[in-house]
Amino acid sequence: MRTIPALLVTIGLAASLTGCAASGAGTAPSACPEPGAASAAVTATGAFGKEPKVSVPSGLTTKGTQVSVLRSGDGRQVEEGTPVLVEYTLVDGATGQVAQTSGYSGQTAPITAGAANYGPLGTALECAHVGDRLAVAVPKSELSGSATSASGTSGKTEDAVVAVMDVKQAFDARATGTPQLAGDGMPAVVLAPSGAPGITIPSWSAPKEDAIHLLRKGSGAKLTAKDSAVIKYTAVSWAGSNGDSSVVASNWTDGSGAQAVPLAEGQVIDGVRNAILGHRVGDQVLAIVHQQSGTTAYVIDVLGKMPA
Repeated sequence: MRTIPALLVTIGLAASLTGCAASGAGTAPSACPEPGAASAAVTATGAFGKEPKVSVPSGLTTKGTQVSVLRSGDGRQVEEGTPVLVEYTLVDGATGQVAQTSGYSGQTAPITAGAANYGPLGTALECAHVGDRLAVAVPKSELSGSATSASGTSGKTEDAVVAVMDVKQAFDARATGTPQLAGDGMPAVVLAPSGAPGITIPSWSAPKEDAIHLLRKGSGAKLTAKDSAVIKYTAVSWAGSNGDSSVVASNWTDGSGAQAVPLAEGQVIDGVRNAILGHRVGDQVLAIVHQQSGTTAYVIDVLGKMPA
């Protein structure tokens, strides 16, 4: 089972994680993370994608987040909003000891660059390239929940936490398929510059049965029940004439970023599963799903397929 990387749990810092045709690119950050003396002091040897031997000077401190590129990749650039797959090793800068690793088994879920739930570690991925090995030095308080900024700029020198991250794969930040005609009787969908959908529920009652309409037609891999899809979604309640509709959930805005959804039967509610199963990477799907809590309109961007 794939899990969101529980970064820093073993050193008591788990609060930072819970967890027209579009180009697919994310939003270019205003500034890329800079290297510094702390990140430059980190060395890591070993094959890319395999657990490295990391050397960190004992008692390492940092003022703000620093990012050094230990190995340069030539893959696509990561921008804000881009979901990426990484393998990582975490080291407590106070002791120089390895605190945790991803396991290097290819089983970690995607991290969305710049997503609030990942704090400065998510920010550190912005401007990286697939194939990079990064050394990231972060003030410990920035990952403990005690700091208010996600950018790693608390302004004081602190013990560092070091993450060595291998950037293995990047997905599109939004659905890249060709726009399709609107569906009769379906909610209207408009997109923000980032690709985040806004859903307007009509005044009439929802369809009596679940319904699916393709908003963008992609050309990527077709998803089967054996796959886990990488998606972003927004869900809005269908109140119709009975009241005000509201956003039920959206990983575009809740800080979590893209997530991997297993498509095996019973792993996700049937209406959502049916909206993804058989579709292709690059598709954007509008799904009307009936649940015990009421009727919900989902807009789902199918961004990728997790490696087997």
